[in-house]
Amino acid sequence: MNQGDSEQPKRSSVRPSRRELRSSLLLPVGIVLAIWIVGLVVYALAPGEFNIVVALIIGAGLLGFLLIWTRRIQPRLRLIAVLAALPALAGMTAGVISGRSRYAVIGIAFTFLLLVLQRLLSTPGSYRAAYRRFQAGDTGRALQLVNKAIAARPEYWQSYQLRALVYLLHGDLAAAEQDAGHAIERQPEAHQNYNTLGQIYLAERRFADARDVYQEAIRLAPDHAMYYYYLGFSHYRLQAYTAAAGALTAAIGGTLPVVEYDLLAHYYLGCSLEALGETAAAAGVYAAMANFAGGLERLHEQLDDQQGHAHLDLLRADLAGLEERLRMSGWAGGQVGE
Repeated sequence: MNQGDSEQPKRSSVRPSRRELRSSLLLPVGIVLAIWIVGLVVYALAPGEFNIVVALIIGAGLLGFLLIWTRRIQPRLRLIAVLAALPALAGMTAGVISGRSRYAVIGIAFTFLLLVLQRLLSTPGSYRAAYRRFQAGDTGRALQLVNKAIAARPEYWQSYQLRALVYLLHGDLAAAEQDAGHAIERQPEAHQNYNTLGQIYLAERRFADARDVYQEAIRLAPDHAMYYYYLGFSHYRLQAYTAAAGALTAAIGGTLPVVEYDLLAHYYLGCSLEALGETAAAAGVYAAMANFAGGLERLHEQLDDQQGHAHLDLLRADLAGLEERLRMSGWAGGQVGE
């Protein structure tokens, strides 16, 4: 959507702080200066060993960076990441010292091979099969397979997250919430887990809980437009229209995955602006909404898939209001402006 088409609130809630801006400007400059200073000192003190010393410093620096970068992940995964990176670090260091690129290529190849093996060995085969069946829409078989994955590897958080999604589709919200909680306990830094829990809370009409969960998801994945949409939707349900307008504007300003979410985001944003008395801005959003009318049919299909969910009556009322707004904007069954 062209942001100039309507007068929308500013995305102040996600604006970087002055501290973040200073860091983004000063850190690269500081790194470059540090490299130059170290190089000058090494050349002054040991010019004959310049390549060796610089190579060792680079290798140690990369290892230190890796340790800092992985400081928030589980100790086991952190150890695996460091061990897998060692061949590449050793190869690059040897390549700089000897002046031969083949050592770096061999080291990187070994690291790549270790990562592939780690991926294959760490992911239960039954989970991969369950995920394929889930993607194919066979949730019954997916549930059987993911149960096997959890029995074999109870520490693997992705299995609980997948089973929570299966339970959600089956309408077993209590079991879905329990598994989403298990996934978060095992991996509290995975934003996907909070998204799954947020979907469950929305299905249960627990909008305040959904708001809190999506705020945490945004903290972990601040560039994920869908999380801003669901946060704005939760605020809208709570009648917190200023917060809803801000989050939904952020969602529209990002990249939503499918057209139906663009359609919904514009509708809820227009409603929020209207509730705030910003009628001109709301009219502009409603007019732009017609550009995404192609998602209307899919929205009807999604409602049919949510039979039994507690919020279904609200969604049907929203869809009726959305269609009325489309007609008012000149849309008539796929024809805009006639």
